[in-house]
Amino acid sequence: MTKKKKQELEKPMTPEMIQMANAKLYDYIQSQHFGSTIELNEFLQKNVTGKRIDEIVPLKKGPKSNIEKSEDMMYAAYNSTHVKGYKLAKEAIKLNPENVRAITYLADNEDNLEDALKLYKHAVEIGAKQLGEIFFKENKGRFWLMHNTRPYMTAKLKYADCLYVMDKKEESIKEYNEILELNPNDNQGVRYILASVLLKCKKYNSYFALYKKFEDEKSTFWFFNYALFLFATEGATDKANEALDNANRQNKHVLQFMTGQKRIKIKPDGYYSPGDEKEASYYLIDNFESWAKCIGTKAWLIDYVDNNKRCN
Repeated sequence: MTKKKKQELEKPMTPEMIQMANAKLYDYIQSQHFGSTIELNEFLQKNVTGKRIDEIVPLKKGPKSNIEKSEDMMYAAYNSTHVKGYKLAKEAIKLNPENVRAITYLADNEDNLEDALKLYKHAVEIGAKQLGEIFFKENKGRFWLMHNTRPYMTAKLKYADCLYVMDKKEESIKEYNEILELNPNDNQGVRYILASVLLKCKKYNSYFALYKKFEDEKSTFWFFNYALFLFATEGATDKANEALDNANRQNKHVLQFMTGQKRIKIKPDGYYSPGDEKEASYYLIDNFESWAKCIGTKAWLIDYVDNNKRCN
């Protein structure tokens, strides 16, 4: 194996590639008609672990449809450079004008926000049409568990994000809420985004309703936003201080950054571990504005840090 081929083989799969590979694997497993869970597990252990999808699922015999060719092109697009990927996405749309992934890919790479928004909206509309009204009624609350919903759900989240970036906050909130209604388990992490948006907009009743749905959540993002909510609505009460204490236990770097004890030096790269500086920087990217615009938070945080030092 040449060095170049080895590098290509070891290139990490993007989330979209994983989605497409899992869908293809699911369809293949369904076609095998396993007689029991034991047979299925034996197959997975022998044929799936540590392998890429093209090593597991045999090539289809006979000619492929344009839809299948279009999907293959998108898998290659996600595995390519942006320039090559963009060309492949264009070709994929020529073969299948209703390829939701391809439309979303073009939107992702669009410099003009208005044009990107139109493409995301188009992808969402096409995806909804493909699934159909009956499907929505029968499967609301179970989306994302079915692989055929994921192109639509991905496009809808990116559409919501684009609306928010363009300061169309009410519209974005509507989209985020619809996603959570379709998938209450929230595999996409919409609750974190929506919580940040609601706090920025000072929609405290809506935020608290969202918080109650995921009350058992234990994360830096969830704890710090809850502390901010309590301070904004009640002031520096014992309950707010306790919430801040819980948040600080999750990640001490957030308060260090916000009170000027530390400066953020790390450039977020998409990866972090619970409790580390990267996680703190990600939290503040989305939520610092909410803290800064809430009157009295700076003094509250400084007092908390000072009192905490005296106690230690």
